[in-house]
Amino acid sequence: MTRVDRTVVEGLFSDGNIQVLVSIATLAWGVNLPVHTVIIKGTQIYNPEKWAWTELSPLDVNQMLGRAGRPQYDTYGEGIILTGHSELQYYLSLMNEQLPIESQFMSKLADQLNAEIVLGTVQNARDACTWLGYTYLYIRMIWNPVLYGLTADAIENDKTLE
Repeated sequence: MTRVDRTVVEGLFSDGNIQVLVSIATLAWGVNLPVHTVIIKGTQIYNPEKWAWTELSPLDVNQMLGRAGRPQYDTYGEGIILTGHSELQYYLSLMNEQLPIESQFMSKLADQLNAEIVLGTVQNARDACTWLGYTYLYIRMIWNPVLYGLTADAIENDKTLE
């Protein structure tokens, strides 16, 4: 959709001339319009890095649903998620529980460590371990070792370094 067309559609919707907007996920992320009801039809998006379909992230789902029922425009809002039965429990827990925010640092760890070496912050393996201990990744690895591929032996060996 061209920028001009998008501006026209957003204006018509804001003025109440259009009652329903249907968009793909990428457009829905960028639309900043208050609405009464948000319907997410399908919860999988293609992830080219993994060459596979993956579930929308909790942040994306909350951002889309957050368009519904904004206090200055509406007294309440509704969010509807259409997904497969196998994902139902995930989305129920997403809406009813606070899920931990997991670190994404692992995917850029080598680049960040190289930067610290160039800066002189990390000069040896012990410095690298100390530096890693200051990261959110380290905290999440301690709290959820299985998710990060750590075994009980790896955690026990970490304690012997102290």
